[in-house]
Order: sequence, then structure tokens, then C-alpha cells
Amino acid sequence: MTSPRHALPLAFVPLRTAHLAGKKAAGVKEVVSASALVITSGKLVACDALMQPERDPFVRPLPAGTYPVYLYVARSGSAIGFAELRLRDTAVARFEMATIPGQDAATLGERESFVYPVGTGLGSFADSAAIQRLRAADAALQTADARANYYDSRLRDELARHGGLWTDHRPDPGAADNVIVFRSGDGDGSYPTWFGLDEAGEVACVVTSFRVFKEPETPEDKLRKVAEVFAPLIAAIERDIGVTLKARGFAGPEAVYKAKSDEGELKLTYVRDGLCFEVQGWANGPYLGTTHFRWMRVRTTLDVGNEHHKAGVPLALESALAVGDRAYGHSAKIGATYAEHWDALERAVLHYLPVKPVKPKK
Repeated sequence: MTSPRHALPLAFVPLRTAHLAGKKAAGVKEVVSASALVITSGKLVACDALMQPERDPFVRPLPAGTYPVYLYVARSGSAIGFAELRLRDTAVARFEMATIPGQDAATLGERESFVYPVGTGLGSFADSAAIQRLRAADAALQTADARANYYDSRLRDELARHGGLWTDHRPDPGAADNVIVFRSGDGDGSYPTWFGLDEAGEVACVVTSFRVFKEPETPEDKLRKVAEVFAPLIAAIERDIGVTLKARGFAGPEAVYKAKSDEGELKLTYVRDGLCFEVQGWANGPYLGTTHFRWMRVRTTLDVGNEHHKAGVPLALESALAVGDRAYGHSAKIGATYAEHWDALERAVLHYLPVKPVKPKK
């Protein structure tokens, strides 16, 4: 099945898998059991219950029952990274974006997700009926004392009994349903929720990410980032050198990227009859590092700038290595120089890069 284009909580899968196996995953300080959520109506709500208790429940219903809630606490910062409502201990085969009425996951762009806003530093899971009870309890509190607020009056002490991380809150102590309230990662923000489905298509869990655990990158993600870093440089090369090369019969450019950990490489090639003009670029993370220009024919190369004097062409160029932001200016300088000295340069290059004769097969 094709993966959706929108963001997925890929970091959650190995953490949950390790927890199911009784192990502690890397980067996890602890997995806290935050009591159990009672689902009565089948309509699940994930929200900041103090900021947006009127939020609609998710479109996908859940079977009535009592399900444990687990909080994945990161070793770094001791913040909650994931909150999981676990319906089954089966493996997650795929994710489905949790949507409320009016939302369509098919409209999401790459790396996008639907979220709920947090303004009190708290997230929650609740049955729709329990959220309605919380709204009613908050309204009654305000009616009795306009200066009172629900957090100080009802939640502060409850959270304190569990280290400030979570509480099993019952807006109506006489009712069965409850609201599991927990700290939202590093605090306020906007956070997405997904349904984790097993191989049979049944809901194994519902998970909210508070963007604490680093999401693993796919090879495609890494190459995409490398391409984004080099895009301005390629545009500068096309503008300042590409026009001249294409006017002389060169085809291209063909761009090839490599991603190596946090670094990236670019090879941009223009070709004509076996003669190549190459631009090689290196980047460190999101920053352009160096750019190197050279000619190539078969296995013989001629670096631009530091060896043209050997070919007898007096070009006023600095070293072939242009560092940092200078790479853009250097490409423009080379482009202008090539246009001005093209005829002499091409003759010198062709002389300096002879075609090696092919040895006859025995």
C-alpha cells in the first residue's frame, strides 16, 4: 500500500515495539502508565481540555471499553514525546491521520498533518461525553466564582500527585467516564494525532506526538533536503554558465545528489560529445560548503581556476574552491569569464584533454 504524503509518527513504532517486548528503547527515559481511559460513546476526543473543550470527536469511532494510556517520556528533558491510547498489543502496520468533521487527509501536503492547539501545556484523551461533563463542571465553577479557574481548582493538585505529568480526571465523580490529562511535550504548540492500524485494519492504538522524539529520515527525505540546499547554487550556475554552455551545444545539466549523514554532495554535469563541464558542490547540513568547477574528458580532468594557466589561457580566476557564500559570486565570475574567453578556452581545453586511443582487443 502506498504511504500517504502527509507526516507520519515514524519514531513511535520502534519505541512502542520495544515497550511491548519489555525493553526500553534508545532515547526513552520511561514509559509511564497513566491509568486507563473509559470509552462509553465510542467518540474519542484529543484536545487541550481547558483551552478547547468544545473540540469535535474524531470521525473514526472506537469500540466502547476501558483502554490503558501510556506516556513515552524522553530521556532528554524528561518531556512527554508520545501519548498512546492502546486498544491492542498488536503491531502497527500503518497509520491513518485522525480527522474531525470537515477534515480530509487527502488534502494534506507533504509533511503536513492536522493538529489540535495547546495553550495550557496540557493535552488529553477523553470520550466525548466526559468532555461535555468537564465543560459543564467548568461552567458551574465560573458561575459560583467568576475569579476561579478549572486548573487551579480541580487539576493542579491532581497533577501534582503524579509528578505533574498526568492525572486521571473525573469531571463528574459519579460518572464512569473520565479524561486522561497529560503534559504536552515541552509545552504549548500544535500537535497531531493518528490511528495506528494493525494488519487486519483494526485500530491498535491512538497516538499523539508532541514533537519531542526526532523522526527518522528516509533516504528520500535526505536527498530531498540535499536538493533544497543546492537549488540556489544550481540556479546561479544555470544563469551564469548554463546559457553559454548550451549556446555552444552542451546538453544538461544533469544533477546527481548524494546524502552522507548530515552532509550532502552535488554533481552537476553539462555534456557535448564526451566532453563534460562539471560543477561539484559540498554542503554541511543546511549550509553550502564549497564548490569546485572542472572539465573532464574520459579520465583526464582540468580544474577551473588553478590550472588554466597551464593551458595557456590567462583567466583572472581565484582558486577553484569557493567557500560558503562566495560560491554564488564565483559561479557568476566564472560564467562571465568563460563567455569572454570562450574560443581560446575551448581550444586549450580540447588540447589539454585529449581522447585516449582505445586499445584493440586481443
